[in-house]
Amino acid sequence: MSANRKERSPKAVQAPRKRRVPLICTVLLLTPFFAGCEAWLSDRAIPLAPGLIITESVTIEPGTYFLSGDSLGAIQIQGNGITVDFNGAVLDGAVAGQDPDTFAGVGLRISDSQSVTIKNAVIKGFKVAVMVTDVADFHLTKSDLSYNWRQRLKSTIERESQDDWMSYHHNENDEWLRYGAAVYLRRADRAKIDHIKVTGGQNGIMATEVNDALFYNNSITFNSSVGIGLYRSSRNQILHNRLDFNVRGHSPGVYNRGQDSAALLLYEQSNENVIAYNSATHSGDGLFLWAGQSTMDTGEGGCNDNLIYGNDFSFAPTNGIEVTFSRNQIINNRIEGCWHGIWGGYSFDTLVEGNEFINNEEHIAVEHGQRLSIKNNQFSGGLIGLRIWERKSQPADWGYSRNRDVRSQSYEVSSNTFEGVTTPFLIENTVDFNTIGNSFSSPLEGAVDETGSRFADPVFGEDVIVLNQDLSVTAPQRMPNAQSVTISGSHPVGRDYMLIDEWGPYDFRSPVIWPRSRRRAHEQIFEILGPPGKWRIIRTQGLEGIAPSDGELTAQDPADTVQVALKQGGTVDIQIEVQFLGEEIIDRFGREISAGVPFIFTYEHFFLPIDWRVSWFEYDRLTDPREHFPAFRKLIEGEPIFSERPTELAYQWYGAPAPGLPENHFATVAEGSFYAPNGLYNLDVTSDDGVRLWLDGELIHDDWTYHAPQLEVIPVTLGGNHSLRAEHFEIDGYATLMISFRRTRE
Repeated sequence: MSANRKERSPKAVQAPRKRRVPLICTVLLLTPFFAGCEAWLSDRAIPLAPGLIITESVTIEPGTYFLSGDSLGAIQIQGNGITVDFNGAVLDGAVAGQDPDTFAGVGLRISDSQSVTIKNAVIKGFKVAVMVTDVADFHLTKSDLSYNWRQRLKSTIERESQDDWMSYHHNENDEWLRYGAAVYLRRADRAKIDHIKVTGGQNGIMATEVNDALFYNNSITFNSSVGIGLYRSSRNQILHNRLDFNVRGHSPGVYNRGQDSAALLLYEQSNENVIAYNSATHSGDGLFLWAGQSTMDTGEGGCNDNLIYGNDFSFAPTNGIEVTFSRNQIINNRIEGCWHGIWGGYSFDTLVEGNEFINNEEHIAVEHGQRLSIKNNQFSGGLIGLRIWERKSQPADWGYSRNRDVRSQSYEVSSNTFEGVTTPFLIENTVDFNTIGNSFSSPLEGAVDETGSRFADPVFGEDVIVLNQDLSVTAPQRMPNAQSVTISGSHPVGRDYMLIDEWGPYDFRSPVIWPRSRRRAHEQIFEILGPPGKWRIIRTQGLEGIAPSDGELTAQDPADTVQVALKQGGTVDIQIEVQFLGEEIIDRFGREISAGVPFIFTYEHFFLPIDWRVSWFEYDRLTDPREHFPAFRKLIEGEPIFSERPTELAYQWYGAPAPGLPENHFATVAEGSFYAPNGLYNLDVTSDDGVRLWLDGELIHDDWTYHAPQLEVIPVTLGGNHSLRAEHFEIDGYATLMISFRRTRE
């Protein structure tokens, strides 16, 4: 029966008419659908049900449907010329209180079809909200796909965790699915996605082998990874989207790494895409474009001939735009307050024109670039205008540099203005670097031909140039009814307000108290942020004082400062409980708290100092910890190569752990003593590779194996003086050893 219905023409599907209804479907019209039933009547609304397969146009009955999904999808759609109007219905794959990193399955699965339209859907609580494979002319519109899967981050305010970095290098194997998505497209040419909302997740729209698509007027903000990502996808248009605050791995004043998050991601042979008129601020990178592993292996191809026009890529902790190993056009964009405005390593035949660079630490940084034209740009503030250089050698495993000429050469730098830039040019090991017609707020200093650089006819002190005139590339056509992408004025902006906790970026829709100084200092400063409303401190622990004890947040001033003094003593055990009364709140998991309802939020920090004595040793084949343990034991009982005395154990190594040691095949022995108040604790142990741990002489953890970084949580009861001993070995690659206690709240 299903096959016959699929074969009817779209016209017959869309035009209801009298027909005989099989007995089984007559029963289904009177009772809820059961697993495996197919919906095919287009003249009435239907409910969602487990195993539902939709093969013709339908409208869904409004309501909330709690349905779990596997890789096939909680709901499936198959067929041609189908429109499914969800009519505001909510498809929820999670139970109340479930952590986002435990969400699983696919919510809505569309496959092997053509011309399918989905509208007015709310889908949450899944690993992937909507998965589309082998569907041409797919259309998704006016839907909310917020609060789906996201990873629990291990980085903290104090330090970065390398575990939080992502890898996207081989998505021909669908490895992007490891990180979930609101929308996952594969082989979906001419897709159109517009007016969707995605927040509180990890990835927004992820497209693989998708060509000639249109993504516009979407709001994909405050997610912990990527707003829109393309892989082997070309000739797509990405226009008028809000893509702000897609970020992870950032702590103001501590580290600013981004960890491969980005508002926009272009990977692996994604060519001739138009990226225009988007707001892509406060993200790991504004735009992260990389030629792909195939180019790195062969030297061929790239992510080439993409037009990046008229976007705002400001306030990236790493790069406003990263374009590498490729040929592109970067025109008329705004890039403010980033580490690098543009990082263009190994770019070639690239045009950078008419852009506005403001207060970036380095406005444009390019290693091994070739034939770049940088003209009609405005550079204001910042340390370095153009940093152009060539490294002394190339990595041995790069096919790219073995198969191509990668010398730094052939730059045309013309008609730019430099106002208040400390060093306009920093050029090293570069030939054929030509400047003409540039304007400087003061004479150029330090541009000395010491390393083979050549400056042709530099001109200082010209009149300020009018930008954005007579650009080399025609502006892309704007969409009708394009939304404003100006970032909201209801919350603070800038890198200092990219506040990342274990679930990603804070979104300002619920109140929070955030530390703004060292968390173990006697005197500390906090900020209280959130929607308009009044707040007051109702309980504290571990403090000598806190002031003020109340205040009010407004739309004009959405942040208050609080000063705190800690109690003296070794253990830090702070709790601050605050009551908020004001406008509506939406918490980090999408739960709504009505205006005027009291809301309690807290800040907690626990730190138990341990007096560590850490020593390192080098082992070889004869003292291998797994094959020759007695010899290894004798080794670590001897004289170490290096020792130190930290108060916390939080090591992460990509190389040698200390002077005189190798990058691989080393051992760590850490012995610590400490005093703990009576209570229950969780002992967190993160290791790569093998580790054994003793508490007061008793072995409590034994993972003497070669393994990737992993966290083990060991419940313990403490009180008084204690001792710890850890023995650890590293075989190769990345290594880590981190040990700390957390107080268990009863």
